[in-house]
Amino acid sequence: MNEPELGRKVTRLLDHGLHDIKQSTVNQLQSARRAALENYHMAEEIVTAGHGVSARGGHDSHVKTRKLLSLVTLLFALLSVIYWQTLQQSDENEEIDIMLLVDDLPINAYLNDEFDAWLDRP
Repeated sequence: MNEPELGRKVTRLLDHGLHDIKQSTVNQLQSARRAALENYHMAEEIVTAGHGVSARGGHDSHVKTRKLLSLVTLLFALLSVIYWQTLQQSDENEEIDIMLLVDDLPINAYLNDEFDAWLDRP
């Protein structure tokens, strides 16, 4: 559905309940609509005022700068996530080391070559 069709449907739905509204409210709505349409036409003239000028009044160089800044921000966010995940992994390794050190087994048991075989036993 395109924009004009959507506008017509909305207009029909709004007109459906028009009979129940007081006349003073209808007048206020009409004046608000006129003011909105006047502002819309003024904004339309501002957008098409100059050659090479965007709606915000910036030039093409500003658009390129914004894109570059967006790209740098995205890369910074990506690197931050990677760094954070690396820290999380090192925290998990530290927790495993602490759990092993807290155990009652002597250190020599961990250094024994047969320790892995002992861990694999049921």
